[in-house]
Amino acid sequence: MRKSLYLYAATLLGAAALAQPAAAQDYNSASSGGTRVWAGGGVQFLSLPDIHFTAKKSNGNQYRQKNSSSGWLDFGGSTGGGIESALGYWGGFRMSGSIDGFWSGLSDGDRTRCNGTCVVIDPTGANTFTSTKLNTKTDTNADYWGAKATLKFGTGAPTEVKPEIYRNDYFIAGFDVRGIDQDNKLHSSAGTLFTYKETLNTTYTGGFIGLGGEYSFGFIPGIKNIGGLYDRLGLRTFINATAGFYDASTDYSGRFTGPAATRLSQSSDDFAFIGTVSLETRKQLGPRTSLSLWTDYEYISSVPDMHYANAGGVTRIDNTDLFATRTMLRLNIGLGSQQLYTGGGY
Repeated sequence: MRKSLYLYAATLLGAAALAQPAAAQDYNSASSGGTRVWAGGGVQFLSLPDIHFTAKKSNGNQYRQKNSSSGWLDFGGSTGGGIESALGYWGGFRMSGSIDGFWSGLSDGDRTRCNGTCVVIDPTGANTFTSTKLNTKTDTNADYWGAKATLKFGTGAPTEVKPEIYRNDYFIAGFDVRGIDQDNKLHSSAGTLFTYKETLNTTYTGGFIGLGGEYSFGFIPGIKNIGGLYDRLGLRTFINATAGFYDASTDYSGRFTGPAATRLSQSSDDFAFIGTVSLETRKQLGPRTSLSLWTDYEYISSVPDMHYANAGGVTRIDNTDLFATRTMLRLNIGLGSQQLYTGGGY
């Protein structure tokens, strides 16, 4: 966590230094006018690692079974909101600050069957149980959430004009807190009767930088009509890309009940990279309102991947990477008397 505290301190000092001269300027536009708020909802996809708790022996070798198969099949609802407001000018940049957050809930269930030599080992590795048949059901639940504070440095490019390919509109920097909280339950209905419950919570704290702007399809040979169709429908397309480094703190707790009762707790700290590419298709509804279809494509370099105990061993926290995508339909509203959009729409 020491890395995160240093990162927070540096970010806050930078924000204070930037906000001081900006406050002296009379600037009343987050994008092109006033303060903007947004709220939306949609769907979240999250490729969480599979659970391999039980095992099967065959030809003298022991193989782990897949008790949950999540991958890209894990999906659920998502909601979010945010606010952005102008801060003024600094060093030739138009500045704004924003706070955004989201929450996604996911759940899934899988069944696994075993016939032959079926093996169950408690999380501490102290007890091993075998049976000729084993039927298990796994219920997985995960909350994926996040909140971030961002400073945006607008380049002053004429945003009313649509670019032929891409126009860089701003640079951004900020800090971010997000988490993946899992509650999993595995129990059997035949063979060795047991129940295994685990909580696996990972919190990411860190900072990011990035850039963004508007792009157009009209330059691509053979599909120029797409650009024309977008124009006729009044749609504009935007892209935002960020990269950041985070402290990833994971806490694990596993409880096994059945022929024996055991409990195990573990924790770990890791270093994570998170990269995000966001695509927005926006339709202006009025001078201060618009509707956006917003999709985040995320890569997280470190998420917990449990390695469950073998006989004589102990369950431990390992890590792998993860891909996620979140799509929301957002309503954007400009507050105050200033227009949110000018000209042909921002």
